Amino acid sequence: MTSFDFLHIDAEIIENKVVGNARGVLGKMLQPYVDQFFDKINSLKVIDKINGMHVYNLYNPPFPSRAGMRFLERKLRMMLYKMAFPGTANLAITHKCQCQCIHCSADPFIDPTKKELTVEEIKRVVDGALDLGASLVIYVGGEPLIREELYELIQYVDKTKAIVMIFTNGLLLTEENVKRLAKAGLFSLNISIDSSEPELHNEFRAVPGCYQKAFKGAERCRKAGILTGISTYTTSESIKTGKVEKLLKIVQEQGFSEVTIFDCIPSGRFLKDTSKILTAEDRKQLIAISRKYHDMDNPMGVNCMSIINSPRSVGCYGAQSQFYMTAYGDINPCDFNPINFGNVREMPIQEIWKKMVSHPDFSKRYPTCSMQSKAYRKKHIDPLPRDVRLPVRIEDIAPVEFSEQEVATLAGVS
Repeated sequence: MTSFDFLHIDAEIIENKVVGNARGVLGKMLQPYVDQFFDKINSLKVIDKINGMHVYNLYNPPFPSRAGMRFLERKLRMMLYKMAFPGTANLAITHKCQCQCIHCSADPFIDPTKKELTVEEIKRVVDGALDLGASLVIYVGGEPLIREELYELIQYVDKTKAIVMIFTNGLLLTEENVKRLAKAGLFSLNISIDSSEPELHNEFRAVPGCYQKAFKGAERCRKAGILTGISTYTTSESIKTGKVEKLLKIVQEQGFSEVTIFDCIPSGRFLKDTSKILTAEDRKQLIAISRKYHDMDNPMGVNCMSIINSPRSVGCYGAQSQFYMTAYGDINPCDFNPINFGNVREMPIQEIWKKMVSHPDFSKRYPTCSMQSKAYRKKHIDPLPRDVRLPVRIEDIAPVEFSEQEVATLAGVS
């Protein structure tokens, strides 16, 4: 059961379907929205079951868990208050990493003159994120397993409110570390894989044997009861040559629960290089491949961001469903977006979030990934010098004039 002052929601599984009941002062009024929510949930593919509860993807709690009900509560709060609340807190706990990836999106955030947040400072951000309504806490890096306090930070999250995920390169998923992750209550992890070709992945990461160690570590995690996913990205070349589909086949055979396929986004070291943005034809092919594997009679799910971050689906998550925090406490809309709205050492995450979602350029959801939007990039990315230290405060970006069409695009009209 989840609740806030004027609403209580109970849910249970009946004949393999999740059914919810809204009670309280606004229960009768909100019941149609609750029914609509669970109709949508019940249409999704179940990729796993935990304690009799359905897992639809690794980014949301199982249903009908208490954390899952908080996910629904957040959606109702957004509707009633007409304000966005974060479902996901994406927290970097270190920028240290064994890999030297040429495409690293976090590399430009590294500043040797700054100190990484202490455990207590990170815990305050976790508390604030849960207070805002987050039902997913993701610890990222760098490589989060390099930081010894990761296990303490996983355990700290109230599992009745949120699930915990990590993004990892997989190099430190030893028997001992996996046992500690499971004991701390880790729900799932995503291993970053750059290519279906082991040698190419190892070359991109500049670590011999990285591919093999990652897959072996994932196997240990599954045996320990931790759900595993693969995080990868696509280029036009990897779609046309069949490398994306080859990776999906490998991951399916290995027994992973899910694959998340990101578009190649101009960010990090390649912030100014838009040459790798997928074409409309690329996206069409990628979506077809993703649906083919997601719809198979196999529990593995596929999250294709080309469709998710589109007007036909959710659109852009940044500053609407999630925020990203650097290891120094700077808050950005997402880990690919270098625009900064404040630092948690100077003000609480609740205040920074309100500042971000109140900004006229971020108060409404973008219909597509903002970092791939020409209008957004013209206003927030193009004015940045190539050698600028990231992230950049929103106040330090010079205003840019827009045409009527660009204004409409930014407003989500077209």
